[in-house]
Amino acid sequence: MMNQCKKVNNLKIRRALLGDISQMVHVEKESGAVFSAMPVEFLSCLPENLPLHSKEFYEQAVRNNGAWLAELDSKIVGFICLENIEEESSIHISEFAVDYNYQRKGIGNQLLSFVINFAQNESKDITLTTFSNVPWNANYYRNCGFITLNVNDLNDRLKSLIKNEVETGLPEQYRCAMKLTV
Repeated sequence: MMNQCKKVNNLKIRRALLGDISQMVHVEKESGAVFSAMPVEFLSCLPENLPLHSKEFYEQAVRNNGAWLAELDSKIVGFICLENIEEESSIHISEFAVDYNYQRKGIGNQLLSFVINFAQNESKDITLTTFSNVPWNANYYRNCGFITLNVNDLNDRLKSLIKNEVETGLPEQYRCAMKLTV
């Protein structure tokens, strides 16, 4: 399931606080630098500026105890935002970002492992939406045990999320929903 090869020993995972939001916004912005490695055909389908989450999005995640940070030497280098979907007995990953300068070091694996352990303890499945054609998105999650949901199998919530993503400019043909059953 999870690739545990890389582990950052001095990484601390903690709940986000309201005072962390500006750093979270910075990490989200910096994490997108990796997209420059994608083929120009894909990049031309994206909006000029990838949509970033609002301050209000992060405030809600923090207030709902759904934002977790990865800190390295007291610096926020990654985070994951979760939504508790009670009626589905699931947790939805609404944002997951690692600063470009800290990617490929195992930080994302540790954050996702933390969430998977949390979901297992709560007996909840995990859902998310992502790019189907970006190697460090859908393929990464598949390697962690997630399955890609068929468009016909999406519930109303996931259909609505993808519709909203498309309305912000993300290309529909490259969006997918995924699920990990715990």
